[in-house]
Amino acid sequence: MTKFIGRVEEMEELNRLWDKTNEEGQLVIIYGKRRIGKTELVKEFIKDKTSAYYLATKTSASDQLSTASQTIFGDLKDEVVVNIKFENWRNFFDVLGARIAENDTPKIIVVDEFPYLAESDPAISSLFQYGWDERLKKTKTMLILMGSSISMMYKHTLNYSAPLYGRRNSSMLIEPFTFQEAKKFLDKGNFEKQFSLFALVGGIPAYLSQLDSSKSVDWNLVNILLRKNSFLRTEPELLISEEFQEPRTYLTILKAIGLNQTKFGELSNNFSLDNTQLPFYLKTLLELRLIKKEVPITEKNPETSKKGSYSIGDNFLRFFFSFVLPNTSMIESEDLEMVVKLKTQTLKHLFAKAYEDTTTEFIKKAIKDEYLPSFYQFGRWWDSSTEIDLVCLNEPDDSILFVETKWNDKPVDSKIYWELVSKSESVKWGSNARKKYFALVSKNGFTDELKQLSKEQKILLIQGDVVLQNYI
Repeated sequence: MTKFIGRVEEMEELNRLWDKTNEEGQLVIIYGKRRIGKTELVKEFIKDKTSAYYLATKTSASDQLSTASQTIFGDLKDEVVVNIKFENWRNFFDVLGARIAENDTPKIIVVDEFPYLAESDPAISSLFQYGWDERLKKTKTMLILMGSSISMMYKHTLNYSAPLYGRRNSSMLIEPFTFQEAKKFLDKGNFEKQFSLFALVGGIPAYLSQLDSSKSVDWNLVNILLRKNSFLRTEPELLISEEFQEPRTYLTILKAIGLNQTKFGELSNNFSLDNTQLPFYLKTLLELRLIKKEVPITEKNPETSKKGSYSIGDNFLRFFFSFVLPNTSMIESEDLEMVVKLKTQTLKHLFAKAYEDTTTEFIKKAIKDEYLPSFYQFGRWWDSSTEIDLVCLNEPDDSILFVETKWNDKPVDSKIYWELVSKSESVKWGSNARKKYFALVSKNGFTDELKQLSKEQKILLIQGDVVLQNYI
């Protein structure tokens, strides 16, 4: 049996809600990208509790009702009503509510892929509103509605106009694992191998479990990520196709961003979309977390800033749209070892980008471990001539942290530190007396000269993902 990994905070929240079910019903909305581990989380949670689990499918409304009722009453071992043919969902909820109230012991009802139910019957959200408000809310029932289509979950459960809006006791967006959590899947490699694999697939449990950290990064690329018809090779386009009815434009935009066309003007100039159409597509991609938008961390009005830069929202999609899709012809030749060899620099760039993105996680851990004072805002900073990988702000304390990250083959020397100090002068933020801190993050460590300098200049040094020296 596969060991359940992570999700400590989410499990604690579910157990907290479960404890309250003795007092009143609890409605929980759980959503997140496909393969993120929602189902595994909930199945782990309910395994020792009286519960029913129904996975909706893309079938007719009548078939959904028939299958759901048999599954739910079957899981609850209610032989009296398990074979009843219900005419409609209202009738089903009338009976379900009565049977749960009669038994008077806490129960969990899980409906997975709730959006499939909504696709089969436009009235399903209103029917579940009736079921919750009139039949289940006052019983000892925990109703969990789950979904992978983030847009559909918003539409039917979370938006202000949704019938179920305002009724939930908790809504949980399941996020990808951090690198620290992902390492538990990659326990047979050193830091460089672990992080390189993480840089390729990100923190999605289903993807991490496909990898073999006892083998080289190249082996995983050739045999798992690039092999024709493999799960991970075909996954991204399937995900996009399932999320959008007309995926072509979205795929084109994602490919362009993956090839470093990151500004609105660059994207607008490369498509047959006018300036009124492109914002709609970008907004949708942002809402679904397929892309992210950054502005310099010191911008006072980030929502209206014209300095926005777009990037792919996670490591796996970045790998696909920056490496796989642009090199499809080469990859189709099936000489995959040669593809990996020829595109080594592209892979190094992907690893470096992921390392820069993950630096925020390393810095937040250093703050938690009290190697650094507190900071509350984290982000990149740039202007027309300068860029800093990470800047962290504490406005009440008038303090600022500058961080440089290097996915380097050699130890970082003092030149990198002095360049960061010079670049920091371009950042106009805080008072003239602001407190300035500096940190360097390096895959392959630091020269002895820089280690000595860090004592004098009070620099935080992080090698790999571990604090090496700290004199702050």
